[in-house]
Amino acid sequence: MKRSLLLLPFVIPGLAHAQLTITDSLSVPDLATLLEGLNVSIVNVQVNCAPGSHGEFNGVSEIPITHGLVLSTGLVDSVAGPNTNGGTSTFMGTPGDTDLGALVQLQTYDACVLEFDCIPYGDTLLFNFAFGSEEYQEFVNSGFNDVFAIWITGAGFPVPTNVATIPGGTPVSINNVNGTTNSSYFVDNENPPGQQCTLDGFTQNLTAFAVVTPGATYHFKVAVADVSDGIFDSAVMLEAFSFRSVMGISTGISATTDAGLLAAMQGDRLVLQLQRGTPSTDLRIIDALGQEVRRSTLDGTRTEVDLSGLPDGCYIAEARNAGRVWTARFVK
Repeated sequence: MKRSLLLLPFVIPGLAHAQLTITDSLSVPDLATLLEGLNVSIVNVQVNCAPGSHGEFNGVSEIPITHGLVLSTGLVDSVAGPNTNGGTSTFMGTPGDTDLGALVQLQTYDACVLEFDCIPYGDTLLFNFAFGSEEYQEFVNSGFNDVFAIWITGAGFPVPTNVATIPGGTPVSINNVNGTTNSSYFVDNENPPGQQCTLDGFTQNLTAFAVVTPGATYHFKVAVADVSDGIFDSAVMLEAFSFRSVMGISTGISATTDAGLLAAMQGDRLVLQLQRGTPSTDLRIIDALGQEVRRSTLDGTRTEVDLSGLPDGCYIAEARNAGRVWTARFVK
């Protein structure tokens, strides 16, 4: 099977990208700063990408993350919209990644790989990510599915484990998350065409987390690559400052390191105390599979959330306000 690519005859320099801005000149220290959130240390950052294929993005767009790091199989500047071309591609001419190739059992091209060590000081490590591609929806269930993974290695993970999954443990991919399969996690950016982002589709903002040993060093490898050919770009977005850890204290009670958010169960109701809260703080409850199961608003500094109907187990409460994020782990 062959795919054809329509190449535009010229590109207008300085074309406005509206509200989404992308910077492709990040230094290694800048990358570490962009990744590092509460209660973790990010060290030993290494990037193996073609020039111009990784960078920082910022601004309101169709992408469910407003600020973060983007890794692309093409030029990151091409991620900015409007979405007027159904097959945006850049022939980078760079090799693929052997680990990604083993994952899909196919040849990969134009790999962009980020590796770093993360030292969590809590016992649960979390981060937010999204995946997008120009291969949506034309090449769903074909042999041209671009691939990405986020592997963790360390205490409790003796072999590299892909944590870029949807609830239930299914790896995020074009075949596994699209308009017909696991569609609740998919955003169609082609119908209608997006104005700020050129990718034809992408996942919702997903949360991955792992139970870890406080103070231990964990190695992360984040990689994305074209599969079977080097056209139709794909990208992975990591939310800025979202690599963070929390500490579970005991059944029914937990707190973050800055004591910003306290959570305790009273029957089927979760009582939350945000010590430095303001009105209209967004609240998400995330289950042990990384799935959002409740969404609410913190009114002032204290609120209650009805969790009746949810199974017993470990959960994460995440509060966001004015660019700050507080998390607390609790047990129902």
